Amino acid sequence: MKVFYAFVILTAALSSVRVYGQTQSQASAVIDFGTGFSDDNSWAPSVLYYEQVSMNRIPWFRFGLGIRAWGYYANRTDLYTKTGSPPDYLEYNKVSANGLSFVVGANLRLWKIDLGINTDLIGASFGSRRSGYYERNLTGPGTGSPNNGKWLKTSPVIFNAAPLFLENYNGQSEAYARIYFSKRIGLKVGYLYGHIAYRTRNADDRKVFLDNNQRRVSQNYGMPYAALSFPILH
Repeated sequence: MKVFYAFVILTAALSSVRVYGQTQSQASAVIDFGTGFSDDNSWAPSVLYYEQVSMNRIPWFRFGLGIRAWGYYANRTDLYTKTGSPPDYLEYNKVSANGLSFVVGANLRLWKIDLGINTDLIGASFGSRRSGYYERNLTGPGTGSPNNGKWLKTSPVIFNAAPLFLENYNGQSEAYARIYFSKRIGLKVGYLYGHIAYRTRNADDRKVFLDNNQRRVSQNYGMPYAALSFPILH
């Protein structure tokens, strides 16, 4: 229920950006269609709708809110638990997740160029169920002992919060430069930093644990990013 309330509050805030901008400052909005890409054949497509405002006294600095639809797809990947020394991990042949997130960001407007950053605040994700192979790092008894040497069923973590700062959540962040060629189109290039997180699924009506009572595994990823930008308000 708290997540629902947060979504409502952020939706209202996003709607107010344009109204506030039209009365108190300069407002703009843009849609980005792009993807992150890597030489290991992983990729991360996304669509971002982003509204931003600047105060009249500092028109070169802008703050904004947005909504991002995103995906992440990769081949062989190891996902790690948050705790443990060394941490446990599951080995995957493939990982994938899709999500929808509320975004916050800031940028500098220099002539026809935006230099900015943004990150997911909260969101929801879904994806295919994947099995990960578990081989314990510990030799003694532990909560993961019954599952050692097995393929464990997992699925992406559904509800996510501040993945840039918190582990075990799905989401993305960007550092970018957006160049406007005209009032209708621009090019956005930058670096995408993301997090992919899975959670073990129940088996025979019981919870499936790794060592240290862990059920979530995750890993970060980073890659270059490029997008076409279409200004709505400029």
